[in-house]
Amino acid sequence: MAISIIFPIDLDGVLPGEGGVSFGASSYSDQNPSEAIKQNLKMLLLTRQGEYVMDANFGVGLPEYLFELAPSISFPAIEQKIREQVATYLPYVTLDSVSVTQGEDEMTMNVRIEFFYNGLPIPEVFELQVI
Repeated sequence: MAISIIFPIDLDGVLPGEGGVSFGASSYSDQNPSEAIKQNLKMLLLTRQGEYVMDANFGVGLPEYLFELAPSISFPAIEQKIREQVATYLPYVTLDSVSVTQGEDEMTMNVRIEFFYNGLPIPEVFELQVI
């Protein structure tokens, strides 16, 4: 099962002016599913709801929270929204833990997600700093 194409796409063997596109092995998620899942998580977290034309409910929209005052941000609510979005749009991922914290400068947000896929016993870690 292909999870997604990993970006940036590696165009092995394609010269300028040639017709067609040949995807390099590093572009396929089957070669590196952990990196593809991390990319999918990043896209899910940074996309604002309504921004993705094909599905208006897709996305957590973390950048929107940066403009709210620190005391008014509910980090448990953001963590719950991340869990709901992952369950809906990335059903092949099992979340172990989700942590959203404010950066030291109060102008950033840090996200740490531990997840499992394919029944592997060791969790993968995804970290993202939203600026």
